[in-house]
Amino acid sequence: MSALLLVADADPFNLRLLTEVCESSGYGVVTAADGGAVLDAVARERPDLVLMDAKLPVMDGLAVMRILKGDINLRQIPILLVTGEDDIASREAGIELGAEDYISKPYRVFEIQQRVRNALRFANRTSSPSIEPPSNHDVIDEVTGAGTKSQLHFSLDYEFTRAARYSHPLACIVVRFVNYADTLNALGPEATSAILGQLAGGLRQCIRGIDHLFRSNRDEFAILLPETDEGGCGIVAERVLRSGADGSLVGARMDPMPVVHVGTATFPRVKPRDGDDLYRTARKHLKA
Repeated sequence: MSALLLVADADPFNLRLLTEVCESSGYGVVTAADGGAVLDAVARERPDLVLMDAKLPVMDGLAVMRILKGDINLRQIPILLVTGEDDIASREAGIELGAEDYISKPYRVFEIQQRVRNALRFANRTSSPSIEPPSNHDVIDEVTGAGTKSQLHFSLDYEFTRAARYSHPLACIVVRFVNYADTLNALGPEATSAILGQLAGGLRQCIRGIDHLFRSNRDEFAILLPETDEGGCGIVAERVLRSGADGSLVGARMDPMPVVHVGTATFPRVKPRDGDDLYRTARKHLKA
């Protein structure tokens, strides 16, 4: 049986995002736009998890938490509290009140999915297991641990929409393992998969924690860099190329040595129609 999530955010854009992310992950979803509506929804049908903003109108998220955690029949419902990136006070207060975890705004699709899944798994371990979180198969690439291609397109849609809405920059970098086929022929599938995993690890060392790494094709990775302009994107791209050239991208010299080409595109430097167009533009610019 799939889990039922109650998601609450006063911003219609964010509420739509949360709903789409959770539904695409296989969960049932009910929504609320203020604290009073959260309590009404819980009274109608007990959810398996509550994901709500700390700054809800009518009754804020912390006040709602006090009520839920103070009720012996409801206190076991796991709560993920949403806070601004710099709102440490609300985060600490929420954890003290019993929140299982927190999520920072602006929302990151991959983070939402992972934290919801982790909270549900923890809840299952500490109570009678009646719900089963969806598997990671459609979210995480099993070879590299990066996001999947389907997750890339979902994140592209959200990040581009958010960048356009708030006039923020957004960058996309495509990294291609150029001699993938030669490596596969020379070393075989198992060793090549290990190299892909090493490449993913090396790429993570080149980016920030808020950036997103995806395996976009069998021989290709895509990186989304929110709040990053052309200059910042260029710095990351150069870091990737330098790490590829000196071998640190895979951690050691090997034969054949992986060769990577990099393509970039930044909004609003280019004028893509949507997030997928930004990704396609970066692919067109692939070069050593």
